[in-house]
Order: sequence, then C-alpha cells, then structure tokens
Amino acid sequence: MSARIPTSVMVENIQKNQGAAQLVAIDGFLVLAGGVPVRIGKETIGAVGVGGAPGGHLDEACANAAIAKVQDQLK
Repeated sequence: MSARIPTSVMVENIQKNQGAAQLVAIDGFLVLAGGVPVRIGKETIGAVGVGGAPGGHLDEACANAAIAKVQDQLK
C-alpha cells in the first residue's frame, strides 16, 4: 500500500534498476507480484495481496477481480 503501485511493477523496477536491488533485503518487505492498491479516485486507501497461484500474474489478476467486485462500494 505504501508504494501505491502494484507489486508486479515494483518487481519490474527492481529487475531493471540495479540501484533498487537492495529493496529485497528490507525485513518484512516482500517483493512478489500479487499485491494491488485499492483506490478511491486517485487516493490509495488500502491494498489487496493474493498469493498461491502458479504465477504472480495470476495472483494479481485475482486481486484485481476482487477489487472490481466491490469497486462500486468504494465511493
């Protein structure tokens, strides 16, 4: 939630930017695809993290589907 971007974007950024590689060494900071911010308008109010599928892209799709189910209640 604090990064306000999907964790898949964070993974890509770390892979492309050697200077960001040390982010994976932060205790309690998990860098895997599957985390998605929850927004009301442009404001990030929370996040959903999903894990367990055979790929982070599937975890992220599941998280996005869950947010889409309740999106009309996020106003």
